Amino acid sequence: MVSAVLVIISRRFTSGEEPYNEICEGVYIGGWPYSVDKLPPGNPAIIDCTCEFPRKEEFKGHSYLCLATWDTRAPQPGEIESAVKWASRKRAQNVPVFIHCAYGHGRSVAVMCALLVALGVVEDWKKAELFIRERRPYISMNSVQYKALEEWSKHRLSTSSIDEVSSSSAVPSTSSGRPRAGRPKNRSG
Repeated sequence: MVSAVLVIISRRFTSGEEPYNEICEGVYIGGWPYSVDKLPPGNPAIIDCTCEFPRKEEFKGHSYLCLATWDTRAPQPGEIESAVKWASRKRAQNVPVFIHCAYGHGRSVAVMCALLVALGVVEDWKKAELFIRERRPYISMNSVQYKALEEWSKHRLSTSSIDEVSSSSAVPSTSSGRPRAGRPKNRSG
């Protein structure tokens, strides 16, 4: 794991890409935050789409939802829906939301696309991808992530009004990746 962390840090320095970008007010996307200064401002609620990196001790005070998903894979449509509902509730409480994967290019983009649709920022996930790309140019979803979004959009329960989001608990399944040892797979806060 130490080598994976070094690769992430090295790639960030050489790419010149910001660790995160604000996509719309209070909604951020980025790569794995290896230190506190790599988190967006405002004590954001965190949606972690990785299973290869640990949850940092210094982030324990943040609301947290883990969608344990391997690189190049996608959260399942039901997991995407749970994350959208969870994030929508956080935004309704005026809490910033930070969605990340390793680099903020694939897994997290899939979840962000769905969230932008649910928040009413864009009409569909394809427009959401373009909207995100304007703010984070290096995104690169793959066919697995497109398929998950297509399935999510066919069966989605989220509405475009965050006021209508149900208050059910977001508990992701582990069908898209194994939970990390010693790491909670559901949310706090």
